[in-house]
Amino acid sequence: MLSNIFAFFLKISPGFKRAVWKKLYQYLAKKYPTEEWTYMNYGYQSSDTSIKIPLKEEEEKDRYMIQLYHHVASAVDLKDKDAVEVGSGRGGGASYIKRYLHPKTMTGIDYSKNAIKFSKEHHSVEGLTFIYGDAENLPLANESIDVIVNVESSHCYGSMKKFVAQVYRVLRPNGYFLFADLRPAEEIDALDTTFSDAGFEVHKKELISKEVVNAMEAFHEFKLAFFQKMVKGWLRKPLNDFAGVKGSNIHTEFSNGKMVYYHYVLRKPKA
Repeated sequence: MLSNIFAFFLKISPGFKRAVWKKLYQYLAKKYPTEEWTYMNYGYQSSDTSIKIPLKEEEEKDRYMIQLYHHVASAVDLKDKDAVEVGSGRGGGASYIKRYLHPKTMTGIDYSKNAIKFSKEHHSVEGLTFIYGDAENLPLANESIDVIVNVESSHCYGSMKKFVAQVYRVLRPNGYFLFADLRPAEEIDALDTTFSDAGFEVHKKELISKEVVNAMEAFHEFKLAFFQKMVKGWLRKPLNDFAGVKGSNIHTEFSNGKMVYYHYVLRKPKA
């Protein structure tokens, strides 16, 4: 069965689900303000381990999480574009995108005010800003953005349809929606319908569960030691499962195919 955390969060009512996830991320950002923890995704590792993006030495510890951002956000050329990450969390991904992929502007939006505060304090990069906002009611003008990135965040939202409609609204014609997230395998057809009903063209649909599992397994020892050091008491086990350490329920569900992880490149066509 799914991990207790995901089984519960994926089945509760939309409004309650939004509230629960917001409380969780507010708590994590406030309780654990360490600047060592700036990425919150399961990571990506190609089966060809010789493929490595160049990183600064101090960023090597976050390589697998960064590789997921790179795989998703480098699917289109971001140079000189106005880009937004919805669900920017602790800000590491938005910072990486701005520094390495060179959009003209990069804005991180998150529903957790504590996460926005953390991001502003720990990511000082020219052209990078962080603002509080709701994925289902984005604080952005119509047709004002070239690219929207959304990595491992949408499963927290109350309404995927509202979020996708908002993305479509704020993208300029020919703008791109770069999306990656996990779902129970039986929900992918409904996800495809949500994208098509909103008006998006699917330029790429890629199953990356294997690459995510590769990263989970490669990063297991570091992640386990990190949480053992940082988290004490009753929260350690649920956070280990939440983080996807090797042998956790979520790791098992990815491995047996009950949970899947997809990457999409979607385009808003010209009117």
